[in-house]
Amino acid sequence: MDFAKGHGTGNDFVIVPDLKDAHPLKDAQVAAMCDRRFGIGGDGLLRVAPSEDPAAEWFMDYRNADGSIAEMCGNGVRVFVRYLLEQGLAEGPEVPVATRAGIKTVHVDGDELRVDMGPAAFGPASQASVEGFTRPSPATTRTGANTLLSVQGQAVSMGNPHLVCQLGDEAELEALELFHQPRYDAAVFPDGVNVEFVTGAAPHVRMRVHERGVGETASCGTGACAVAAVALRHAGQDTGVCKVDVPGGTLTITVTDETLFLAGPAVIVAEGTARV
Repeated sequence: MDFAKGHGTGNDFVIVPDLKDAHPLKDAQVAAMCDRRFGIGGDGLLRVAPSEDPAAEWFMDYRNADGSIAEMCGNGVRVFVRYLLEQGLAEGPEVPVATRAGIKTVHVDGDELRVDMGPAAFGPASQASVEGFTRPSPATTRTGANTLLSVQGQAVSMGNPHLVCQLGDEAELEALELFHQPRYDAAVFPDGVNVEFVTGAAPHVRMRVHERGVGETASCGTGACAVAAVALRHAGQDTGVCKVDVPGGTLTITVTDETLFLAGPAVIVAEGTARV
């Protein structure tokens, strides 16, 4: 099977062209290709398939690294469009892409790709708990050798579910251990949740993220959008621009009255043939 490999601020993906929509992959095949030791390696897989929606030629079949289906991926859709452009399957400056969260239009501006993500939908306040917090506070409890931090967060949907949790300082952010899924309220997030931990305030914040079905990633486009929307709201702004530093770089989010735009680099780094 032919494949390409790309990333957006370190959020990396295996890209599989299936131009006739004839070879939907099984969960185990996706997981094998995304395995970093025994496969190609990636946070997820992007299958390029024909769209059934007349508003877009191509459908982004996005799968998490464990093979599970995800509704949307902000970095993924930008990498998807970079692949289409380099393969001559689309032309800019605007490329509509069908996703499970609806049509997403990507604007091409040189090396930077900007996608209209739609508005953020705010949900209820909720809590997340995670191990590795080393500075004692009233919010922490000891669990053996580790410390468990429970922190209040804000539920946000960007087509997929997020829980944005504000921390106090950089030391708290650095001390988190995100090897395992943070604990969350399954009644609020019945389909699982991506959990973002944030420091700073708008117009420039920093985040780390644990993605459901993947683990900690170097970047998360929809997560950065959720974080920026919450940061601007905390600053008393319904609209504005917020930069979000992720371990793999910086993303720029612009919130308007109608929608939200995610901008940043997207590059293809390799092409080849895989055995699946």
